[in-house]
Amino acid sequence: MGILNVTPNSFSDGGKFFDQDITEQRSEAITAQPKAVQHLRELVDGGGIIIDIGGESTNPKAIEIDASTEWRRIGNVLKAAVAVGDIFVSVDTYHVEVARKALEHGVNIVNDVCCTWHFREMATIVKDFDAHLIVTHNARNDKNFLQINNPVSKIISEFEKILDEAIRINFDVKRIIFDPGIGFGKTPQQNLEIFRTIGKICSKFPNLVVCATSKKSFLATAANGDDRKTLSSATIATTMEGFRQGCKIFRVHEVAENLAVLKFAQKLYER
Repeated sequence: MGILNVTPNSFSDGGKFFDQDITEQRSEAITAQPKAVQHLRELVDGGGIIIDIGGESTNPKAIEIDASTEWRRIGNVLKAAVAVGDIFVSVDTYHVEVARKALEHGVNIVNDVCCTWHFREMATIVKDFDAHLIVTHNARNDKNFLQINNPVSKIISEFEKILDEAIRINFDVKRIIFDPGIGFGKTPQQNLEIFRTIGKICSKFPNLVVCATSKKSFLATAANGDDRKTLSSATIATTMEGFRQGCKIFRVHEVAENLAVLKFAQKLYER
């Protein structure tokens, strides 16, 4: 899964694929984003099977934007991605209005980083389409989570509740993908522990599990460096280990490099 941020302020590549700051525009017209479309092509050429397109930074310090601003940023890029064909297109949003528009335009996956907060609302939208829903565990609204020594057990418990809720609303549980939410309201030590034991989540559920560690701050803490080369190398290491533990989707900024590691891991572990 290649990451395509159409934002001015994402923690890793903010502004790199964003042509202009449109937050002050009042027009509902979708803004063209040629840099983002060009990077879309690069991600696909690099071997990306899923392209995850987002218009709002998940950095805790970032300012939230409304649904109309988010859609203006990403609408044309989503349309361009859907037109590519032979790939899956994911929209990275917690706005149900944006999710609905994206699904109406042919998007295959909704990647909702706040899905544990409003699963029923988002799932009700997604179930009307032939699409999947990535449920990310987000602890930013749970101050008590920071005191937990065994974060994976808590995450598994909350995912079990999600599956129960899915059954209650007749949402196809096979269309749920789990992301343990590394970086979303957790301490660096908790993030490391979650990744160290992510295999418990993979073995607990039949659902696909996302390894979403790319260039996140816990890697900088663990690897003692936040420069691009250090974070890229650390990400590749997590891709290798995540595969070994059973993750099936790898959300990364650098597709070609991580794909090469996955091909090696497949040979090594004979999967």
